[in-house]
Amino acid sequence: MNLNQLRFAHAVATTGSFTAAAAECFVTQPTLSNGIAQFEEELGERLFVRTTRKVTLTAFGIHILPCIIDVLSAQATLVHQAQAFLQPEKRLIRIGTSPLINANLLGLMIEPFQRENPAVDVVLREMNMEDLYRMLDSDQLDFVFGITNTHKGSWDSTFLYQEPLLFIPRLAELHKSPHAQSVQFKDISDETYVMVPDGCGLSRATRALFRSHRRKLNEYAGQAMSYQVLEEWAMLGIGAAILPKSKVSDKTQHALPITDKAGVDVVLDFQAIWSRKGLQLPHLFAFSNHLSQVVPAVVAGLGLGMKNESQASYQSN
Repeated sequence: MNLNQLRFAHAVATTGSFTAAAAECFVTQPTLSNGIAQFEEELGERLFVRTTRKVTLTAFGIHILPCIIDVLSAQATLVHQAQAFLQPEKRLIRIGTSPLINANLLGLMIEPFQRENPAVDVVLREMNMEDLYRMLDSDQLDFVFGITNTHKGSWDSTFLYQEPLLFIPRLAELHKSPHAQSVQFKDISDETYVMVPDGCGLSRATRALFRSHRRKLNEYAGQAMSYQVLEEWAMLGIGAAILPKSKVSDKTQHALPITDKAGVDVVLDFQAIWSRKGLQLPHLFAFSNHLSQVVPAVVAGLGLGMKNESQASYQSN
């Protein structure tokens, strides 16, 4: 097993294509295919299912992908930490992100700062929220991006953006409102829901939504390991699902915005948090100002919802 094999597998998982993954990794397709085959042989199970139309992860692949991401992220952190020690003039910002963060928006929020501060390197690490909080507390991260939540008094925070929550019905329920543009919470509160583990904060936010309406959340006994599986299980009729808009794939055409009893759209609030003591370094202080002052204008320019009275937000308390 080597890092190239992990990079190959991650590239195929993200692009859904061996051809596109080979181009992304700057290798030939036979080289990439052979590397993945050797990796699968060492692991003892196939990672991908290939058809003439697409490449998808197997159940084993879905299970093992977070571990692959962790190893690649740790390697990137190791390289940057070594550079930071050997080249102290090179400044570093370490950002941990929840898997729920909109990846496209993340780049747009950071890019203006990087453009204005080319000597500062930004390192991203995606992990579950409990690990991110632990790493922030132990000075292994400088900032954490995730769902708005209660946090320590020694941490500061700023609002980043809001994202609508969408309801994905079970296949058997699609015929009931084929032309609906949205769905009221009261009409979906008796459904059984498939859930992901609570690491990203989505499950907490979903439970908070039900608590705020004083309704019992009926959870399916099993757990999905990814947002893609939530959609697939809904299509199989196992249960309904609730996801932020950016995590719903293009193939799901029947996801509906959720409104509360007042007709207000249900959204998730996302925030950045950081430790006050870390802002002693000028580049970290500058980045916190960027998050508070520049990012709101970036988000507003994209036409995304900011905090206002017409949206009901649910936090993962």
